Amino acid sequence: MSITITARGSRHQLRVKHALLPKSFYFTFDSEIEARSYGEQLEALLASGVVPGELLGGVPRGVDPLLVEVIRAYTKDAPITDSDDALLGHMMSEIVGVRVSHLTFAWADAYVRNLKVKRHIAPSTIRKRVGVLGRVLDWHHQRAAPHGQAPAANVMRLLPAGYSVYSRTDAAALALQGKGIRHDQKRDLRLAPDDELRVRAALAGEKRPDRERALQPDPAFQMLFELILDTGLRLREAYRLRTDQLDLVKGLIHVEGSKGHRGIIKPRHVPLTPALWARLRIYCLGRIGLLFPFWPGTPEELARTTSRLSYRFSTLFEYAGVTGMTEHDLRHEATCRWVEMRKPGGWTFSDTEICRMMGWTDTNMMLRYASLRGEDLAARMA
Repeated sequence: MSITITARGSRHQLRVKHALLPKSFYFTFDSEIEARSYGEQLEALLASGVVPGELLGGVPRGVDPLLVEVIRAYTKDAPITDSDDALLGHMMSEIVGVRVSHLTFAWADAYVRNLKVKRHIAPSTIRKRVGVLGRVLDWHHQRAAPHGQAPAANVMRLLPAGYSVYSRTDAAALALQGKGIRHDQKRDLRLAPDDELRVRAALAGEKRPDRERALQPDPAFQMLFELILDTGLRLREAYRLRTDQLDLVKGLIHVEGSKGHRGIIKPRHVPLTPALWARLRIYCLGRIGLLFPFWPGTPEELARTTSRLSYRFSTLFEYAGVTGMTEHDLRHEATCRWVEMRKPGGWTFSDTEICRMMGWTDTNMMLRYASLRGEDLAARMA
Protein backbone atom coordinates (compact mmCIF):
# COMPACT_ATOMS: atom_id res chain seq x y z
CA MET A 1 0.00 0.00 0.00
CA SER A 2 1.17 3.51 -0.79
CA ILE A 3 -0.23 6.81 0.53
CA THR A 4 1.54 10.03 -0.32
CA ILE A 5 0.65 13.65 0.41
CA THR A 6 1.85 16.44 -1.88
CA ALA A 7 1.43 20.20 -1.44
CA ARG A 8 -0.40 21.81 -4.36
CA GLY A 9 -0.27 25.53 -3.78
CA SER A 10 -2.35 26.24 -0.68
CA ARG A 11 -3.99 22.78 -0.80
CA HIS A 12 -2.77 19.20 -0.31
CA GLN A 13 -3.23 16.22 -2.61
CA LEU A 14 -3.54 12.68 -1.25
CA ARG A 15 -2.56 9.77 -3.52
CA VAL A 16 -3.74 6.27 -2.57
CA LYS A 17 -2.46 3.08 -4.19
CA HIS A 18 -3.43 -0.38 -2.96
CA ALA A 19 -3.74 -3.93 -4.30
CA LEU A 20 -7.49 -3.91 -3.58
CA LEU A 21 -8.01 -0.82 -5.74
CA PRO A 22 -8.33 -0.94 -9.53
CA LYS A 23 -6.20 2.19 -9.89
CA SER A 24 -4.56 4.98 -7.91
CA PHE A 25 -6.94 7.55 -6.44
CA TYR A 26 -6.32 11.23 -5.80
CA PHE A 27 -8.12 13.50 -3.32
CA THR A 28 -7.50 17.15 -2.58
CA PHE A 29 -7.88 18.73 0.88
CA ASP A 30 -7.63 22.24 2.26
CA SER A 31 -5.04 21.28 4.87
CA GLU A 32 -2.35 18.66 5.41
CA ILE A 33 -3.95 17.48 8.65
CA GLU A 34 -7.20 16.68 6.79
CA ALA A 35 -5.30 14.80 4.09
CA ARG A 36 -3.21 12.87 6.62
CA SER A 37 -6.20 11.95 8.79
CA TYR A 38 -8.20 10.78 5.77
CA GLY A 39 -5.20 8.74 4.61
CA GLU A 40 -4.87 7.05 8.01
CA GLN A 41 -8.57 6.17 7.97
CA LEU A 42 -8.27 4.71 4.47
CA GLU A 43 -5.20 2.75 5.49
CA ALA A 44 -7.07 1.21 8.43
CA LEU A 45 -10.07 0.32 6.28
CA LEU A 46 -8.04 -1.20 3.46
CA ALA A 47 -5.87 -3.12 5.92
CA SER A 48 -9.04 -4.77 7.25
CA GLY A 49 -10.18 -5.61 3.70
CA VAL A 50 -12.87 -2.92 3.49
CA VAL A 51 -12.92 -0.79 0.34
CA PRO A 52 -14.97 2.42 0.71
CA GLY A 53 -17.71 2.74 -1.87
CA GLU A 54 -16.38 6.04 -3.20
CA LEU A 55 -13.15 4.30 -4.30
CA LEU A 56 -15.13 1.80 -6.35
CA GLY A 57 -17.50 4.32 -7.79
CA GLY A 58 -20.46 2.96 -5.81
CA VAL A 59 -21.00 6.05 -3.65
CA PRO A 60 -20.37 9.48 -5.20
CA ARG A 61 -18.49 11.76 -2.84
CA GLY A 62 -20.99 14.53 -3.42
CA VAL A 63 -23.87 12.61 -1.84
CA ASP A 64 -21.86 10.89 0.87
CA PRO A 65 -21.35 13.45 3.64
CA LEU A 66 -18.26 13.74 5.74
CA LEU A 67 -18.81 12.72 9.34
CA VAL A 68 -17.63 16.15 10.47
CA GLU A 69 -20.39 17.70 8.34
CA VAL A 70 -22.96 15.42 9.97
CA ILE A 71 -21.67 16.42 13.40
CA ARG A 72 -21.87 20.13 12.56
CA ALA A 73 -25.48 19.67 11.44
CA TYR A 74 -26.25 17.67 14.60
CA THR A 75 -24.82 20.34 16.92
CA LYS A 76 -26.78 23.00 15.05
CA ASP A 77 -30.19 21.33 14.58
CA ALA A 78 -30.51 18.60 17.24
CA PRO A 79 -31.12 19.04 20.99
CA ILE A 80 -27.68 18.61 22.52
CA THR A 81 -26.13 18.94 25.96
CA ASP A 82 -23.22 21.28 26.63
CA SER A 83 -21.03 18.30 27.53
CA ASP A 84 -21.80 16.51 24.23
CA ASP A 85 -21.18 19.72 22.29
CA ALA A 86 -17.78 20.17 23.94
CA LEU A 87 -16.82 16.51 23.48
CA LEU A 88 -17.70 16.53 19.77
CA GLY A 89 -15.56 19.62 19.36
CA HIS A 90 -12.57 17.75 20.80
CA MET A 91 -13.27 14.72 18.59
CA MET A 92 -13.35 16.55 15.26
CA SER A 93 -9.62 16.10 14.63
CA GLU A 94 -10.00 12.30 15.09
CA ILE A 95 -12.48 11.90 12.23
CA VAL A 96 -11.32 14.39 9.60
CA GLY A 97 -11.86 12.92 6.12
CA VAL A 98 -14.13 10.11 7.32
CA ARG A 99 -17.36 9.75 5.34
CA VAL A 100 -20.57 8.08 6.44
CA SER A 101 -19.95 5.26 3.93
CA HIS A 102 -16.72 4.43 5.81
CA LEU A 103 -18.61 3.64 9.01
CA THR A 104 -18.50 -0.13 9.04
CA PHE A 105 -18.09 -2.42 12.02
CA ALA A 106 -14.42 -2.75 11.07
CA TRP A 107 -14.06 1.04 11.20
CA ALA A 108 -15.75 1.27 14.61
CA ASP A 109 -13.57 -1.55 15.95
CA ALA A 110 -10.42 0.13 14.58
CA TYR A 111 -11.53 3.49 16.03
CA VAL A 112 -11.86 2.01 19.52
CA ARG A 113 -8.53 0.22 19.22
CA ASN A 114 -6.88 3.48 18.16
CA LEU A 115 -8.29 5.20 21.26
CA LYS A 116 -6.69 2.50 23.39
CA VAL A 117 -3.34 1.85 21.73
CA LYS A 118 -2.50 5.27 20.26
CA ARG A 119 -4.45 7.68 22.45
CA HIS A 120 -4.21 5.57 25.64
CA ILE A 121 -7.62 6.73 26.84
CA ALA A 122 -9.49 5.38 29.87
CA PRO A 123 -12.45 3.04 29.24
CA SER A 124 -14.99 5.56 30.57
CA THR A 125 -13.74 8.19 28.11
CA ILE A 126 -13.91 5.68 25.26
CA ARG A 127 -17.55 4.96 26.14
CA LYS A 128 -18.33 8.68 26.10
CA ARG A 129 -16.84 9.06 22.60
CA VAL A 130 -18.62 6.00 21.24
CA GLY A 131 -21.86 7.05 22.92
CA VAL A 132 -21.91 10.54 21.45
CA LEU A 133 -21.04 9.21 17.97
CA GLY A 134 -23.89 6.73 18.37
CA ARG A 135 -26.32 9.56 19.11
CA VAL A 136 -25.07 11.54 16.12
CA LEU A 137 -25.52 8.56 13.79
CA ASP A 138 -28.97 7.72 15.17
CA TRP A 139 -30.03 11.27 14.34
CA HIS A 140 -28.43 11.22 10.88
CA HIS A 141 -29.73 7.80 9.82
CA GLN A 142 -33.27 8.70 10.88
CA ARG A 143 -33.13 11.83 8.73
CA ALA A 144 -31.39 10.19 5.76
CA ALA A 145 -33.59 7.08 5.51
CA PRO A 146 -35.87 7.12 2.43
CA HIS A 147 -39.57 7.38 3.22
CA GLY A 148 -40.99 4.01 4.25
CA GLN A 149 -37.57 2.39 4.74
CA ALA A 150 -35.83 1.48 7.97
CA PRO A 151 -32.80 3.61 8.93
CA ALA A 152 -29.34 2.19 8.26
CA ALA A 153 -27.71 0.17 11.03
CA ASN A 154 -25.72 2.23 13.49
CA VAL A 155 -22.28 0.62 13.68
CA MET A 156 -21.53 2.25 17.04
CA ARG A 157 -24.43 0.23 18.49
CA LEU A 158 -22.98 -3.03 17.15
CA LEU A 159 -19.86 -3.00 19.31
CA PRO A 160 -19.90 -5.92 21.78
CA ALA A 161 -20.37 -5.58 25.52
CA GLY A 162 -17.08 -4.70 27.19
CA TYR A 163 -15.65 -3.08 24.05
CA SER A 164 -14.02 -0.29 26.09
CA VAL A 165 -12.04 -2.68 28.32
CA TYR A 166 -8.42 -3.19 27.30
CA SER A 167 -7.81 -6.67 25.88
CA ARG A 168 -4.67 -8.82 26.03
CA THR A 169 -3.84 -7.75 22.48
CA ASP A 170 -4.13 -4.10 23.53
CA ALA A 171 -1.93 -4.81 26.55
CA ALA A 172 0.75 -6.43 24.36
CA ALA A 173 0.75 -3.47 21.94
CA LEU A 174 1.04 -1.00 24.82
CA ALA A 175 3.81 -3.02 26.47
CA LEU A 176 5.95 -2.42 23.37
CA GLN A 177 5.50 1.32 24.03
CA GLY A 178 6.38 0.93 27.70
CA LYS A 179 2.79 1.62 28.77
CA GLY A 180 0.23 -0.27 30.77
CA ILE A 181 -3.49 -0.73 30.23
CA ARG A 182 -5.96 1.85 31.53
CA HIS A 183 -8.76 1.10 33.98
CA ASP A 184 -11.76 3.14 35.07
CA GLN A 185 -10.85 5.00 38.23
CA LYS A 186 -13.45 4.84 40.97
CA ARG A 187 -13.49 7.87 43.26
CA ASP A 188 -13.64 6.55 46.81
CA LEU A 189 -12.38 9.46 48.90
CA ARG A 190 -14.09 10.42 52.13
CA LEU A 191 -13.54 13.56 54.18
CA ALA A 192 -12.29 12.11 57.44
CA PRO A 193 -13.07 14.08 60.64
CA ASP A 194 -9.49 15.35 61.02
CA ASP A 195 -9.42 16.28 57.31
CA GLU A 196 -12.60 18.30 57.76
CA LEU A 197 -11.10 20.12 60.75
CA ARG A 198 -8.05 21.12 58.73
CA VAL A 199 -10.18 22.30 55.79
CA ARG A 200 -12.36 24.40 58.08
CA ALA A 201 -9.25 25.88 59.72
CA ALA A 202 -7.85 26.83 56.30
CA LEU A 203 -11.18 28.41 55.31
CA ALA A 204 -11.15 30.45 58.51
CA GLY A 205 -7.70 31.86 57.67
CA GLU A 206 -5.61 29.76 60.06
CA LYS A 207 -2.00 29.61 58.87
CA ARG A 208 -0.15 26.32 58.61
CA PRO A 209 3.18 26.31 60.51
CA ASP A 210 5.07 25.35 57.35
CA ARG A 211 3.55 28.08 55.14
CA GLU A 212 4.44 31.76 54.88
CA ARG A 213 0.84 32.92 54.79
CA ALA A 214 -2.70 31.74 55.34
CA LEU A 215 -5.52 31.58 52.81
CA GLN A 216 -7.59 34.72 52.71
CA PRO A 217 -10.91 34.12 54.55
CA ASP A 218 -13.96 34.51 52.30
CA PRO A 219 -17.40 34.09 53.92
CA ALA A 220 -19.04 33.39 50.54
CA PHE A 221 -16.57 30.61 49.69
CA GLN A 222 -16.94 29.18 53.21
CA MET A 223 -20.71 29.11 52.72
CA LEU A 224 -20.30 27.43 49.33
CA PHE A 225 -18.21 24.69 50.95
CA GLU A 226 -20.79 24.19 53.72
CA LEU A 227 -23.63 24.06 51.22
CA ILE A 228 -22.07 21.42 48.96
CA LEU A 229 -20.84 19.31 51.87
CA ASP A 230 -24.25 19.28 53.60
CA THR A 231 -26.48 18.90 50.51
CA GLY A 232 -24.44 17.24 47.74
CA LEU A 233 -25.33 19.91 45.19
CA ARG A 234 -23.21 19.94 42.06
CA LEU A 235 -20.85 22.90 41.86
CA ARG A 236 -22.77 24.62 39.06
CA GLU A 237 -26.08 24.06 40.83
CA ALA A 238 -24.66 25.60 44.00
CA TYR A 239 -23.05 28.79 42.71
CA ARG A 240 -26.06 29.56 40.48
CA LEU A 241 -28.49 29.51 43.40
CA ARG A 242 -30.71 32.54 43.91
CA THR A 243 -32.12 33.60 47.25
CA ASP A 244 -35.66 32.90 46.01
CA GLN A 245 -34.72 29.21 45.63
CA LEU A 246 -34.25 28.91 49.38
CA ASP A 247 -37.32 28.19 51.49
CA LEU A 248 -36.00 29.09 54.92
CA VAL A 249 -39.43 28.54 56.43
CA LYS A 250 -39.75 24.90 55.40
CA GLY A 251 -35.99 24.24 55.28
CA LEU A 252 -35.73 23.39 51.56
CA ILE A 253 -33.69 24.30 48.51
CA HIS A 254 -35.49 24.34 45.17
CA VAL A 255 -32.62 23.20 42.95
CA GLU A 256 -32.51 23.81 39.21
CA GLY A 257 -30.64 20.64 38.28
CA SER A 258 -27.80 21.01 35.79
CA LYS A 259 -27.81 17.39 34.52
CA GLY A 260 -31.24 17.15 32.89
CA HIS A 261 -31.71 15.20 29.63
CA ARG A 262 -30.39 17.19 26.66
CA GLY A 263 -29.62 20.16 28.90
CA ILE A 264 -33.19 20.59 30.18
CA ILE A 265 -33.45 22.00 33.71
CA LYS A 266 -34.27 19.14 36.09
CA PRO A 267 -35.80 20.63 39.26
CA ARG A 268 -35.69 18.86 42.60
CA HIS A 269 -36.04 19.62 46.30
CA VAL A 270 -33.20 19.13 48.78
CA PRO A 271 -33.74 19.41 52.55
CA LEU A 272 -31.47 21.49 54.76
CA THR A 273 -29.78 20.00 57.79
CA PRO A 274 -30.52 21.99 60.96
CA ALA A 275 -26.94 23.31 61.15
CA LEU A 276 -26.89 24.46 57.52
CA TRP A 277 -30.38 25.91 57.88
CA ALA A 278 -29.20 28.10 60.78
CA ARG A 279 -26.08 29.29 58.91
CA LEU A 280 -28.07 30.14 55.77
CA ARG A 281 -30.56 32.21 57.77
CA ILE A 282 -27.72 34.45 58.89
CA TYR A 283 -25.89 34.46 55.53
CA CYS A 284 -29.02 35.42 53.55
CA LEU A 285 -29.89 38.47 55.62
CA GLY A 286 -30.15 41.42 53.23
CA ARG A 287 -29.28 39.36 50.14
CA ILE A 288 -31.37 39.49 46.96
CA GLY A 289 -30.71 37.69 43.66
CA LEU A 290 -27.73 35.39 43.37
CA LEU A 291 -26.71 33.75 46.63
CA PHE A 292 -23.00 33.84 45.75
CA PRO A 293 -20.85 36.49 44.01
CA PHE A 294 -18.75 34.12 41.90
CA TRP A 295 -20.86 34.04 38.71
CA PRO A 296 -21.96 37.25 36.88
CA GLY A 297 -25.17 35.57 35.72
CA THR A 298 -24.49 35.04 32.00
CA PRO A 299 -24.39 31.61 30.28
CA GLU A 300 -21.11 32.53 28.58
CA GLU A 301 -19.36 32.68 31.97
CA LEU A 302 -20.54 29.33 33.32
CA ALA A 303 -17.56 27.27 32.13
CA ARG A 304 -15.04 29.88 33.29
CA THR A 305 -16.71 30.20 36.71
CA THR A 306 -16.77 26.42 37.17
CA SER A 307 -13.09 26.19 36.26
CA ARG A 308 -12.10 29.00 38.66
CA LEU A 309 -14.03 27.53 41.57
CA SER A 310 -12.76 23.99 40.91
CA TYR A 311 -9.20 25.32 41.02
CA ARG A 312 -9.97 27.23 44.21
CA PHE A 313 -11.26 24.08 45.90
CA SER A 314 -8.14 22.20 44.77
CA THR A 315 -5.99 24.95 46.32
CA LEU A 316 -7.99 24.73 49.55
CA PHE A 317 -7.62 20.96 49.86
CA GLU A 318 -3.91 21.12 49.02
CA TYR A 319 -3.34 23.78 51.69
CA ALA A 320 -5.28 21.70 54.23
CA GLY A 321 -3.21 18.63 53.37
CA VAL A 322 -6.16 16.58 52.09
CA THR A 323 -4.32 14.80 49.30
CA GLY A 324 -6.13 14.09 46.05
CA MET A 325 -9.49 15.53 47.07
CA THR A 326 -11.59 17.52 44.60
CA GLU A 327 -14.76 19.56 44.92
CA HIS A 328 -16.81 16.75 43.37
CA ASP A 329 -15.66 14.40 46.16
CA LEU A 330 -17.76 16.55 48.50
CA ARG A 331 -20.81 15.28 46.60
CA HIS A 332 -19.71 11.72 47.36
CA GLU A 333 -19.26 12.69 51.01
CA ALA A 334 -22.71 14.28 51.15
CA THR A 335 -24.27 11.12 49.67
CA CYS A 336 -22.63 9.00 52.35
CA ARG A 337 -23.92 11.33 55.06
CA TRP A 338 -27.48 11.14 53.71
CA VAL A 339 -27.18 7.32 53.58
CA GLU A 340 -25.81 7.07 57.13
CA MET A 341 -28.26 9.56 58.68
CA ARG A 342 -30.39 7.85 61.31
CA LYS A 343 -33.37 8.68 63.45
CA PRO A 344 -34.83 6.64 66.32
CA GLY A 345 -36.07 3.39 64.86
CA GLY A 346 -34.18 3.37 61.55
CA TRP A 347 -32.71 5.29 58.66
CA THR A 348 -33.84 8.86 57.98
CA PHE A 349 -34.15 8.51 54.19
CA SER A 350 -34.86 5.63 51.83
CA ASP A 351 -32.73 4.88 48.76
CA THR A 352 -35.39 6.38 46.50
CA GLU A 353 -35.56 9.58 48.56
CA ILE A 354 -31.78 9.99 48.46
CA CYS A 355 -31.78 9.53 44.68
CA ARG A 356 -34.47 12.21 44.38
CA MET A 357 -32.46 14.59 46.54
CA MET A 358 -29.27 14.00 44.56
CA GLY A 359 -30.96 14.23 41.15
CA TRP A 360 -30.57 10.60 40.04
CA THR A 361 -33.08 8.39 38.25
CA ASP A 362 -31.08 5.19 38.80
CA THR A 363 -30.39 3.78 42.25
CA ASN A 364 -27.11 2.36 40.92
CA MET A 365 -25.76 5.91 41.08
CA MET A 366 -26.29 5.91 44.84
CA LEU A 367 -24.31 2.69 45.14
CA ARG A 368 -21.54 4.27 43.07
CA TYR A 369 -21.39 7.38 45.28
CA ALA A 370 -21.89 5.72 48.66
CA SER A 371 -18.29 5.13 49.76
CA LEU A 372 -19.00 3.73 53.22
CA ARG A 373 -16.06 3.50 55.62
CA GLY A 374 -15.31 0.02 56.94
CA GLU A 375 -14.52 1.35 60.43
CA ASP A 376 -17.95 3.03 60.60
CA LEU A 377 -19.67 -0.23 59.66
CA ALA A 378 -17.61 -2.21 62.18
CA ALA A 379 -18.40 0.31 64.94
CA ARG A 380 -22.11 -0.51 64.69
CA MET A 381 -21.37 -4.10 65.69
CA ALA A 382 -19.80 -3.04 68.99
